Amino acid sequence: MRAVSLNTLNLYGSDSASEQERYRAVEAFLRTADADVIAVQEVIAPEREWQEKAELAERHVHQLAEATGRVCTVDGVPACGVGGGAHHTGLLWRDGIEVVPGSLTRLGRADAGMWHSLVAAVFDLGGPTLRVASVHLSPYSPAWRETDAAQVLRAINADATPGIVGGDFNGVAADSSYDPDPYAGVAWHPVHAQAFGPGGGVDRRAPSVLERQGRLQDCARLAGAPWTATVGHWPDDPHPPRRIDRWYGSWHLPPGAVTGFRVLDGRFDPAYPPLPEISDHLPIEVTLDLS
Repeated sequence: MRAVSLNTLNLYGSDSASEQERYRAVEAFLRTADADVIAVQEVIAPEREWQEKAELAERHVHQLAEATGRVCTVDGVPACGVGGGAHHTGLLWRDGIEVVPGSLTRLGRADAGMWHSLVAAVFDLGGPTLRVASVHLSPYSPAWRETDAAQVLRAINADATPGIVGGDFNGVAADSSYDPDPYAGVAWHPVHAQAFGPGGGVDRRAPSVLERQGRLQDCARLAGAPWTATVGHWPDDPHPPRRIDRWYGSWHLPPGAVTGFRVLDGRFDPAYPPLPEISDHLPIEVTLDLS
């Protein structure tokens, strides 16, 4: 089984010709990636009234599912996590994969206090079941990211079902031996405050909640993948290159089940074309051996 996560950069948020062209490129990439499950972040719906925002976010997740030949509803409910602002998460999956009834979880600002959101479902993969989640943590506040991380654990560790959660964690991972401080030696910029903790260095509180308190397992490390930045290539990004997009396995996912991890970009994997033009984040893929 293969799962791909991509922060789609304000998907469906603009009518401009250039952005419409980029949306088609995002759709084309996700069709080509041909993953069994797709986790997306930054599906746009900016309405101020929550119900209107939720309906538009769900329509946009449906739109992406139709464009990529995927399914996105559980018991008639779209697998869309509605955030507090304009950015929302979604889950898409290959037609024919069964979803366990009643397993859809949608956490956002209104019901969980998350800055953005999380959406999860349990999939019946012909024997084993697997919970898969898409998440987007706060970009601005390290303290809010830490609160968001607790909600991730609430969803992914809900029961004895093994799971994976992919998304934009808006911060580097907990272990500095694999993820050294990307800001060390870099000239200070005001927006770096979004990434710094009380001591002035890069803040690792949220990933510590995930990896140490919740015992989530970094799939890139389980697969033995080399460190690869997922952001920092966008022309106007004032941050240095960082690895803030990750797939985690739950504490009860057998480590040997994770057989592969890739950043899907031709600069790192010749199977794909260079993709820096489709988003300010690079797509990431995890491969699982279901046996």
